[in-house]
Amino acid sequence: MPKYYMPTTLLSGKNCIKRHPRHIVHGRKCMIVTGRRSAKVSGALDDVTAVLKENGVDYEIYNKITNETGITEVYGLGKKMRENGTEYVIGIGGGSTLDAAKAAAVYAANDMEPMNIFEERYENKPLTVVCVPTTAGTGSDTTQYVMMTLDDPHRKRSFSSEACFPYATYLDSRYTMTLPADVTRNTAVDALCHAVESYLNVQASPFSDTVALEAIRLIGQCAPALAAGKFSEETREKLLVAASSGGMAVAHTGLNVVHAMGHQITCAKNVPHGRANGALLVEFIAWCAKADIMRAVDVITAFGSDLSSLKRFMNRAAPINIEVTQKDIDGWVENSITDTIAMNCPGTFTHDDERKIYYNALMNKDRKYNVW
Repeated sequence: MPKYYMPTTLLSGKNCIKRHPRHIVHGRKCMIVTGRRSAKVSGALDDVTAVLKENGVDYEIYNKITNETGITEVYGLGKKMRENGTEYVIGIGGGSTLDAAKAAAVYAANDMEPMNIFEERYENKPLTVVCVPTTAGTGSDTTQYVMMTLDDPHRKRSFSSEACFPYATYLDSRYTMTLPADVTRNTAVDALCHAVESYLNVQASPFSDTVALEAIRLIGQCAPALAAGKFSEETREKLLVAASSGGMAVAHTGLNVVHAMGHQITCAKNVPHGRANGALLVEFIAWCAKADIMRAVDVITAFGSDLSSLKRFMNRAAPINIEVTQKDIDGWVENSITDTIAMNCPGTFTHDDERKIYYNALMNKDRKYNVW
């Protein structure tokens, strides 16, 4: 029987922090981890601190996290929390911020060297983490995975531990209303990639399929808004639920090759994470269809009748315009896919397959898709 373990309590809807305050109080001393802007501008920080004040919680705010925050800084934050007797952590922001909060919670509870965090075995349980996402795409708020930057914005490494599932996550779409259109699109496409990579995955189960397909369906409903760049409150709500659902799916299956391949584009060409992944998604689905056409069709029908429909959506919602050479692709193939990730594909995935996906996605401008 497939295992399904998702210990994070999800609380959603308008003012869910104020309506469910007990899930955000776990002691008398708290560290709030945020980025430089979104937590305050979105209103999430004010809602959190209001509840903490009402409950007599002493808190400190660390608001320096960016997409490029390195492991040394996160380690230093965790050490500071340990020395100050911090009892729990609240992360408010996007994926980088939530991951930093989760990693700092490990360091705060364990006196270890920075790189020892990747051993995924900790003497002490990490501090309790509560997540308040301000983007709809990361999935970090419902997973045991943590992505870290190794003091070099072009070098990242992840770790996974069931002890790193957040205790609770608050999903209030009001906190995403101030996101720029491009960020909304990029994070939504990333969430879509999470769900598709989980569904087209040999580790998939009826349980993970349920949340993965719901995430795909919700993002499909939001496709016109994503293409136009205009978002209602209802659309924001759907995207936020889809993002957390996609996270729940990959928490049980793991990611597939799209993320590993997309990371090469992000590092080499400075393309946003979600957009880089989205550039490869249609070709990945086309490859998977050779092994399991019906599951591929399940994905495609959320966006139209065939792969061309999905490709048109991607071209509008997450266009990518970069110069790519065969030399670039050969270098990416050398670095991206590990045997472990490739084993999640529904069929034998080779470096030649990888090379073809890169080529067709980024260089083959006249690419045509079969109608199934």
